[in-house]
Amino acid sequence: MKLVGQQLGWSEAKVSRVENAKQGIQEADVSAMLAVLRVTGSDRERLLKMAREIDQPAWWELGRSLPEQLTALIDAEQRAVRITDVTLNLLPGLLQTRAYTRAVMEASGLPADESDAMVSIRQVRQGILSNSDPTELRCLIDEAALVRPVGGPRVMAEQLRWIVSSAAQPNISVQVLPLALGAHAGLAGTFVLLEFVKARDVIYLEARSSGAFIDEPEDVALFTDAVSRVETLAFSPSASTEILEQYIRKYESEAA
Repeated sequence: MKLVGQQLGWSEAKVSRVENAKQGIQEADVSAMLAVLRVTGSDRERLLKMAREIDQPAWWELGRSLPEQLTALIDAEQRAVRITDVTLNLLPGLLQTRAYTRAVMEASGLPADESDAMVSIRQVRQGILSNSDPTELRCLIDEAALVRPVGGPRVMAEQLRWIVSSAAQPNISVQVLPLALGAHAGLAGTFVLLEFVKARDVIYLEARSSGAFIDEPEDVALFTDAVSRVETLAFSPSASTEILEQYIRKYESEAA
């Protein structure tokens, strides 16, 4: 650090204050340091983003006490470069509309005020898919989730239209696992695979009122193998869009 400080023209006192966290560091300083250290590409952008946001509290810490598992999941989603959601009975949370999420929350017995709050939180979480450096999202959806009319035909038609629209984005892919498959590797249960730049992959398992992370490599490998197996059995993204559109027409006719 002292050598870097000399190349930047910083005094020894400033170097000492920065090293001991007694002085904040501005984005311009971080940019200069990264240039000296020859850090480029995505690592440079990630560190500059951290410098810009270092004084900003995480949005999910503002004004509400959240379950520890949910806070951990949100943090993991914010840091992930790719998220793979293998889902059976419900559509992926990061692609749910407000109406669909509200129907799910109400069915679980949440009071109206808590339901509204959780709907809003889920909507804000989806921002990782449309920011300046969007997270890649892969969704492997069992057709059973399309059959289940959560919220009724009108809600389902709107929900599936949103998924089709989202799947047109370059960072989002959606593949449907046909009911005709019968048993497949994803039937063991819904899970989310989160991948990071430098940290090891983790699996998130969600239960009714809690969740759990798995990060031991040998355990995670079982799930990544399941993803590979399911992916080869699923319809292609284009064929999946056709299936989604068939269900949209079905629900639209029922809602008419």
